[in-house]
Amino acid sequence: MRTYAEMTHCVNLERFKGEKQMGRPLNKRFFGAPTAGGSEIKVQFHNGTESVNGYIVKQLGSKKFRCTDGVTEKDCFLVDKAAGAVAAGEMSIVIKDDGGTVRQVNKIAGRKMTMDTNATIGWNFSAATDDGAAQIEEAGDASEVAASTMNACTAADPGAVTCTAPHLLVNGDRVRITGVVGMVELNDLVYTITKTSATAFTIGVDTSGFTTYGSAGTVTQVEAGADVFEAN
Repeated sequence: MRTYAEMTHCVNLERFKGEKQMGRPLNKRFFGAPTAGGSEIKVQFHNGTESVNGYIVKQLGSKKFRCTDGVTEKDCFLVDKAAGAVAAGEMSIVIKDDGGTVRQVNKIAGRKMTMDTNATIGWNFSAATDDGAAQIEEAGDASEVAASTMNACTAADPGAVTCTAPHLLVNGDRVRITGVVGMVELNDLVYTITKTSATAFTIGVDTSGFTTYGSAGTVTQVEAGADVFEAN
């Protein structure tokens, strides 16, 4: 029969093996509903009906997290997919590297994360571009409202977006663009728009060097004050 000390040692050894396999887990301060000046990680996850933004409730494994939008909780696996492509049981996290490029996260631990390039780098919430760490997006009160479907974007300075129906936006509104085919450089960033017509607006970014627009794309208005990645 094992002594109490031997059993305790075995339990601690198994716990160590689990933590080593998973990597240092995320600190719980990065979980939970958004708070003013807080450091809660923003996630995109599928709530069983659609892909929505939200936050982490609990870490369940190296790439498995319990996520919620404040209404629905789902256990999801971290995947390298754009926001609009996240399917049932999946979630994504985006970061911005020091070069200003928005990338997907393949795996994240307490101090390091692996990007979609398979490079491993430190992460934080700082917008600094010279700290050698990726900036992770914070959950915001957030929300995104008033979505429109786009059907064109010019290769120009600035790029001009056309929607399939009136977009109800006004000058100075901020929008997130996702799901574009072809001109993928537009995806997953936030733009401050200038309205040019009931169905069109410019995004204040030179798109003349971007890949030619192919099809699709969702334009989602971002609430004022939401903490999001702005396009350079």
